[in-house]
Amino acid sequence: MARSPIRHLKEKEGIATLFFLVVCTALALEFTPSVGTSNLAPAVTHAVAPWIFGPFQVLLLYLPPWLGALIVPILIISGFSGLPWLVDYIGIKWGQMIFSTLFGFVLLLLLWFMVKELWWI
Repeated sequence: MARSPIRHLKEKEGIATLFFLVVCTALALEFTPSVGTSNLAPAVTHAVAPWIFGPFQVLLLYLPPWLGALIVPILIISGFSGLPWLVDYIGIKWGQMIFSTLFGFVLLLLLWFMVKELWWI
């Protein structure tokens, strides 16, 4: 009986995965992470994430926690995710207008928070 090519592929991928995990673990044990601040870095009053979740962290900074961490992100995500059903219900022209209004509102909020964040620097 011949070996199944899928089983052979699973074996090869399993071996490659174990090898990759061993190499990554060895590299992680060898090099220490540089977590901390240097003496040349300016002092910061609060930590801001440098990636895509930064605007939500700014929301947490300037708004009450229940509003910035719970209500506003849920409204934005539910608004954008419910848009296809809304467009089918009310028509394409109104859907495009609502989408552009929501998009403009989100951009305006992000711009306002970025200006407010950098205003005192």
